[in-house]
Parts: sequence; structure tokens; C-alpha cells
Amino acid sequence: MRRDEHGQIHILEMLTLFWLFFMSATFLIRIDVPDSRSVAHDASLEAAGESVFQYGLGLPAEISGENRLTELLSEADNDGACTLLQQALMSGKEANCWIAKNSATSYPFGLVGTPSGNTVTIHHLVAVDENVWTISLTLWNVGGGA
Repeated sequence: MRRDEHGQIHILEMLTLFWLFFMSATFLIRIDVPDSRSVAHDASLEAAGESVFQYGLGLPAEISGENRLTELLSEADNDGACTLLQQALMSGKEANCWIAKNSATSYPFGLVGTPSGNTVTIHHLVAVDENVWTISLTLWNVGGGA
């Protein structure tokens, strides 16, 4: 009986070639993953948005209602509500304000600007009588502020 040694050599050659190809591919293929954005940047904008909502809900009503923000919403003064929130922002930050009543589509009110750089959106639900208002602030830094 004769042993076929040529077949064994071909298998070893194929395994060696496969190993070389695999190692070459892993050496040549690199996936560059960018660094994630700083959490502090987002936290600064988020804190500014939350403090603006607390300011609007903390102001006493001028005529009737629990606070100034709910008073403006109950009067359907969406521009006034957004302007109140936008003016309360600290310097170096700007925001676009979006309002939706119940399950309607959100629309921009107040001053509408173009974001420069990264943005963070803060959502807040405000209940006024039988209506639920969704107020969203899209915040960004102006002039390189942090």
C-alpha cells in the first residue's frame, strides 16, 4: 500500500496560506473609532435647560394660574412662554423653543436661531387644566462658552 504524502503537504500549505492571509488582513484592516464627546459639555447645556424650566415654573402668575409659564400656556401665548424661557437662559447659551399641545406636532415659537455646534434638547411636560403641553428646548453654546 502506498501512502499519498503529496496530499498531506497540500493541506499544510493551505493552512499556512490561510494563516498568513488572515494575519495580513488583521494587520492591514484598522477601524478608527473617534473619541466620544465630553459628558461635561452636555451636562452644562442640560443643567441650563433644566434651570430655565424651574425658573418659568417658579415665577408667580401675573393674573391667574399656578405660575407664569402655565398662565401663558393657558392663554395660548406660546410665543410669550418661549420668550420667557429663552430670556432666562444664562449668557453664552441660546435655545430654540418648540411647543406642542396634547398629541399635536411641535412647532417653534419665540426667537428661532441656527445652532452653532453641538446641541442638547431638553423636554418638559406641563399640565394645564385638561391639556398637556410638551415644551422642548434645543440648547447650544454661543461664542465658545462652556
